[in-house]
Amino acid sequence: MPLQHHPRFRDFTLNTAKSGLSVGEKASIWFYSRIWALSRKWFTHIFLFLCVAGYSLAGGFLFHYIEGTAEQNNVIDILKKRRHLLLEIRQHFREIEVLDEDEDEDKWFGKSTASLRAYEAVLLEYFKQDTHIMSKGDKPMWDFWSSVFYCGTIFTTIGYGHIAPVTTTGRALTIAYSIIGIPLFLIVLADFGKMFTRGIKFVWAFVRRVYYTGSCRKVRKAAPMQEVMKGVQIMYDLAHLRRPSQAGAAPPLPPRAPTSPSSAPPTPALSTFAIDDEFNLPISVAIFILLIYIFFGAAVFWVWETDWTFFEAFYFVFISMSTIGFGDLVPQNQMYMMASIIYLVFGLALTSMCINVVQEKLSDTFRQASVKIGATIGLKVSQDDGTGSPVSPTHVEIAEVHKPQHPEAPEL
Repeated sequence: MPLQHHPRFRDFTLNTAKSGLSVGEKASIWFYSRIWALSRKWFTHIFLFLCVAGYSLAGGFLFHYIEGTAEQNNVIDILKKRRHLLLEIRQHFREIEVLDEDEDEDKWFGKSTASLRAYEAVLLEYFKQDTHIMSKGDKPMWDFWSSVFYCGTIFTTIGYGHIAPVTTTGRALTIAYSIIGIPLFLIVLADFGKMFTRGIKFVWAFVRRVYYTGSCRKVRKAAPMQEVMKGVQIMYDLAHLRRPSQAGAAPPLPPRAPTSPSSAPPTPALSTFAIDDEFNLPISVAIFILLIYIFFGAAVFWVWETDWTFFEAFYFVFISMSTIGFGDLVPQNQMYMMASIIYLVFGLALTSMCINVVQEKLSDTFRQASVKIGATIGLKVSQDDGTGSPVSPTHVEIAEVHKPQHPEAPEL
């Protein structure tokens, strides 16, 4: 293990650096080290998930209180108007007894029509406000779990549109809630996407290890001597470049590999199956996992929603995970609503992982193409910013084929 990576060396250097710091700076370093240590124990993933869950529950409580109260008041108002209409019609019936036979029908019809039009105007006003008009047996639209589901459609930016606030306070709260909720959810997506990437990398490397070695253990592969000499040659070149004092001296000859590769016995290579951030997951594997996740969710919703076909369930999952969210198909059961939000949170994180895999693959492809094009036209392309710089041509010494002809000696 290198000295700089040893735990005691890190503790020594950290204590030495902290000796000249103030109390506040030492507290900041201690707090950062604790957070870093907890993040290596899955604390960050659990903490972010609990933050999103708590934010959803808090938003559900607020929207249930604001919009649910307004919905109840509207329903009470409509019921009062309807009762008043029934009382007026009954009063019109009583007036028939004192009217003449010629006047009773027209008189009663005119008064009843006026009362019905007044009640109709009230209903139209509520319908213009997209107010949910409940009848007997209907559940309120803005109950607690429906409000939590609405909060999930806000920070995931799906926005089904089947439920929306009608009060000014609720609409203002939606704006404030989205300003905080959307960035928070993007952080969760990035964190979960990275977690899924590392998990799938681990599984994929495990499958490769079993396929190539036939064992589940991490073992080093055997390789010919030429593979080992490639690594030795690289280390030799690096060591030679790091010695500026020997620039004027003639470079020593690099080690050479045996000429007959068949006679060289297999030697343990320098490479092994390691899981790190440089490992590139194949795009086909990432897309295959995403498709399996979508089809699995479609099958589950097809079983839950008995009036949906499998295609409608697949359509709902795809529209939701692509954040289009038309709102024409929405789960009706409250428990299914909560399950769909959790399913979509992990589904969007999986989609983010696939996008990152494709982006890394395209970046590597363009980087390799730029290096090849630069080498062809005589430019050295930087790996950091992609800028090119001209490369001076190397001086190649050509051995003389024919010896120089000496002038003939004069005849004596």
